[in-house]
Amino acid sequence: MENIELIVFLRLVRKKIGTIILGGLIFSLISFYAFIFTQKRYETGIDYLIVQDQMGTQDFYSLSKSAEYLGGVLSEAVYSGVFIDELKKTSEANSSYFPTNSRDALRKWKKSVKIERNPDLGIMKIKVYDDDKNVAIAISQGISEMMVTKNYLFRGKVNLDVRVLSGPITEKNPSIGRIVMVVLGGFILGCVLNFMYVYYRFISKMIRA
Repeated sequence: MENIELIVFLRLVRKKIGTIILGGLIFSLISFYAFIFTQKRYETGIDYLIVQDQMGTQDFYSLSKSAEYLGGVLSEAVYSGVFIDELKKTSEANSSYFPTNSRDALRKWKKSVKIERNPDLGIMKIKVYDDDKNVAIAISQGISEMMVTKNYLFRGKVNLDVRVLSGPITEKNPSIGRIVMVVLGGFILGCVLNFMYVYYRFISKMIRA
């Protein structure tokens, strides 16, 4: 783009700046409502510490890497059909929570549970999302029972200790921080798209001229 064309384009942008900002505001509003109406109302989280007991001559590094690996195995196991089947047997989880079809049950489960890990510290946070506060708490407690007392079903023949560090802690969902990020992202996306539209119209006119 030559200097004269750049000057003309910048003048056009200044003239259209209100439209660009309005587009950003519209996108941020759409993003806000789309995000709010697709999120569950409550989030319940429990923090776990995963520790492998020392065996024989294993050094600290080997134990920490092994615990890191087993933590990854446990986090993947949470999303399995076997975990769901065992969870239904706990005193906390209501089997009617899950659809009768296994595929639908897994699909719902993966949308309802989120796992965050800090492998270096052996810490895992498991969050459960639901529109009913009591259901979110009950499912979290059922997961806790599985993680602490039945983790042997998924880890093999090793001495692994899973302890609850904190929780269950229930909060309103989504958080203010996540809402701000979504709204800001929608605003930026709207501004960028409108800016690109203005640029496209300008280039089209320049080609036809």
